Amino acid sequence: MRISTSWAQQLSVNAMLNQQTKVSNTQMQLSTGLKNLTPADDPIAAKKVLDFQQHIDKTTQHQENVDVAKSRNGLEGSVLMNSRDSLLRARDLAVQALNEGVLKQEDKTAIAEEIKQIQSHMLALANTQDANGEYIFSGALSKTPTFDQTYAFQGSQVQRELQIGPERRISDGDLGYTVFENIPTASAAPPATRSIFATLGAFVDALEGTVTPYHGTINEALADIDSTLEKVGEAEARVGARLRALDDQTNQNESYLISLQTTLSEVKDLDYAEAISRFELDSAVLQASQQSFSKVQQLSLFNYL
Repeated sequence: MRISTSWAQQLSVNAMLNQQTKVSNTQMQLSTGLKNLTPADDPIAAKKVLDFQQHIDKTTQHQENVDVAKSRNGLEGSVLMNSRDSLLRARDLAVQALNEGVLKQEDKTAIAEEIKQIQSHMLALANTQDANGEYIFSGALSKTPTFDQTYAFQGSQVQRELQIGPERRISDGDLGYTVFENIPTASAAPPATRSIFATLGAFVDALEGTVTPYHGTINEALADIDSTLEKVGEAEARVGARLRALDDQTNQNESYLISLQTTLSEVKDLDYAEAISRFELDSAVLQASQQSFSKVQQLSLFNYL
């Protein structure tokens, strides 16, 4: 078979172009840091990259939910602690009010005024909002104040839950209905439960003489304050348990993310040492091809005549 001069030249040109493409691809890999520039380079690896990225995105969202739940539960813990302090002060005042024999009317009035302030403070605590303006004790109705100014419960009895892991959800707080509203009462009159606001209101009424009997009403208020303190204590225990669970889940999510990112890097990221070595070799081959082609182009029989 005869090979014409033009065909031989074209073969040399094609070889140089192929080598130049290899050098160019390696340059692109070095500039992007990617092992495969397009899905066509390695379809299986491209599919793995997508799968790993989806898992990373989901786990990142789970971790963001953990951070939200930590923030809200931490805020609730602070509110509950303040509520406990206010209730303990109200309890001390109730014990003091039972000593009716040594109290003057102005003393009762002073106690009543302080109880009113505690009642208002408890309302403010029950209507605490987080950084996003959501009411932490309103459950699913997080944009609605938990209690209105008449102390009527306005929140939801359905608590929100956040997805913090593939198979794990957790409450982002407690319901105001559970902590402040649905409190077992010592009162003989129905209903069997009443809010702490109603309890403090009855306490004030007794001090101001608008309800009787005096001692019976104060004793009921004292018992109901104790019941509310128990509810607050139970809520504090739940908050502590959730915060511990959230810490554990944080560690799990972070470990899983590190594992996913490491594996993704192995599939996607370029081995720079190998790529640089390949680039230098391909560049040397290309340069040698160009020099050889140039010399061959200069060859002619007329040089030997």
